[in-house]
Amino acid sequence: MAENFSSLFPASDDCTVAPDALIDKYSAKLPAYLIDLWKSSGLGKYRDGLIELVNPEDYEEVLHIWLGKATPNYVPFAISAFGELFYYRKLTETDEDVCMIDIQYRKIDVLTWDLTAFFEDYLVDDYNRDFWLREKLFNEAIVKNGKLEKSEVYTFVPVLAFGGAEEIAYLQKGKADVYQHLVFSMTA
Repeated sequence: MAENFSSLFPASDDCTVAPDALIDKYSAKLPAYLIDLWKSSGLGKYRDGLIELVNPEDYEEVLHIWLGKATPNYVPFAISAFGELFYYRKLTETDEDVCMIDIQYRKIDVLTWDLTAFFEDYLVDDYNRDFWLREKLFNEAIVKNGKLEKSEVYTFVPVLAFGGAEEIAYLQKGKADVYQHLVFSMTA
């Protein structure tokens, strides 16, 4: 039997059901799959923090800084354990995609053309978890640095652009939004 998101990414104890006001605000902007996930498992870390579902309001400013403008139909919804920001784009009435801002390499990648497929196909794929989420390094980081708290990520010190490396010796913990702002300002 194939793995699905909920079996491969169990919700951590820190997950909290999204407040009704947040659900009301984003129910017209986001697909039902994500809204249902917010209602059932909630916002917080999944698979010990390999990915964290976030309150979009907390990351809109970060998204706008990295994109260079505010775009109302783009909604940040998750971060990786290393600070990459995932956002949903409603392109037309029928077209959508999920993008990732790779803060270390200053690039944006379109990962999938459907939000449900992002969770149920993309994240359950072994290659994608290893390549895009750095799952092996993440597993080492938990052992060496401990689990991440809500809104916390493993940070590369120094950032990769300044000589850091994707190795355990270069990892520390930090606040996700602060790290995203710092990397942006340092590498601009």
